[in-house]
Amino acid sequence: MQKLEIINLGLNESLLLNDKGTDTEDILLSHIEGLGHPGATSQKSQGVSQDGENAEDALLDPRNIKVDITIRTKSREKLYELKRRIYRIINPKTYNKNTNKRGELLLYYTNDYKKYRIYARVEDSVDFNARFMNHDKATISFLCVDPYFLDAEGTNMDIKSVRGGLKFPLVLPNHFALVTFYKEIENLGDVEAPIQIEYTGPAINPIITNETTGEYIKVNMEIGEKEKLVINTAEGQETVNLITPHETKDVYNNIDLNSTFFKLIVGKNLIKYSSDAETSKDSVRIIDYSNKYVGV
Repeated sequence: MQKLEIINLGLNESLLLNDKGTDTEDILLSHIEGLGHPGATSQKSQGVSQDGENAEDALLDPRNIKVDITIRTKSREKLYELKRRIYRIINPKTYNKNTNKRGELLLYYTNDYKKYRIYARVEDSVDFNARFMNHDKATISFLCVDPYFLDAEGTNMDIKSVRGGLKFPLVLPNHFALVTFYKEIENLGDVEAPIQIEYTGPAINPIITNETTGEYIKVNMEIGEKEKLVINTAEGQETVNLITPHETKDVYNNIDLNSTFFKLIVGKNLIKYSSDAETSKDSVRIIDYSNKYVGV
């Protein structure tokens, strides 16, 4: 079983292709390719007078997904209606006002094992060229500049947890909570995965550490009780924003100089959170986390 749902992010309209079909009319997914390893480009270096080369890294190429579709209907009118719908949704000129970009698509691919998502755009126009009676065929090519498949839905994970408390004698009526802020997160994907961290105040100089790698992100500032600090560690999209009831501010310059926009390594990661002013009201979580897969 294979299904491909194509969502036009500008229109918020979708098209479903499947390999089963119905007895009346459908858009059949006849063939799909480009789901495996997208290919890679090796990065090498060579020293002066060195024989051979040093292997430094490998960068995945953009992914090309090609699908063959077949429209099957019982009337010529319905055939042209479905073709018109395909032209509308798979349109490289559709404008997405949220990103100010054109032609953005979200693909959901489902097989017998699992459902995945990947972001794409139309690489070439749809060309129907094999009409017979009330049937027609076409090949569609999608370009995925980010070649990784993601989990079908992102996951939110709380990091902060309270582990009891310590009460002093009545002459010192203060209550100090013995709080731990640990969360073990397992990256089940094929490569390191970025994270989005969301702090909810109050907090002072919050810091989150990947104890597995020793990397940390610290923000030198105070977060109010009704404020949120959101950090994105995705490559090329690193942001540090403070969200208040009135505005969103870029506070990237408040990052500690030794901080690293770390990612979760493949396998288990022990994440720790702390703040210079820990209270029962502050919280931290990782939002919209997805594993990344080189092929499905």
